[in-house]
Amino acid sequence: MKKRGSMLSFFLVLSGMLLLSALILLVLSAVMLKNAMTPNFVAGGVISVYVISSLVGGFLIGQIKGRQKFIWGVLIGVSYFFVLLLAGKIIYHSGLHFDFQTVSSGLICAVSGMIGGMIAPAVYKS
Repeated sequence: MKKRGSMLSFFLVLSGMLLLSALILLVLSAVMLKNAMTPNFVAGGVISVYVISSLVGGFLIGQIKGRQKFIWGVLIGVSYFFVLLLAGKIIYHSGLHFDFQTVSSGLICAVSGMIGGMIAPAVYKS
C-alpha cells in the first residue's frame, strides 16, 4: 500500500508540474500578444518555465519523500522532461532528435528538480 501511495504522490506532483507549466505559458503568451517580443525573449521564457516547474516539482517531491530528496528531485525533473519530449513527438509527428537543445533542456529539468529537492524541508513521519 505504501508503494502505491508513493507512486500516486509522484504522479500528482508530475501532473501539478505540467499544470503549472501550462499556466505560466498562458501568461507568457498573453504578454507576447500585448507586446512585440523577440525570439530570444520567447526562448528565455520557455527555459524559465522548465526551471520554475522543475524547481517546484523537486521541492514538492522532496518534501513528500523526506529522504534522498535530491534523487527524487532528479527523477521528477527527468520524468517531466520525458513527458514534454513525448508530447512534442506526438504533436509534431517527428522522431527523437537528441541535439544540443534537447540535451540541454533535459539537463536543465534534471538539475532544477535536484535543486528543488535539495532545498525542500524534510518532513519525517514518526
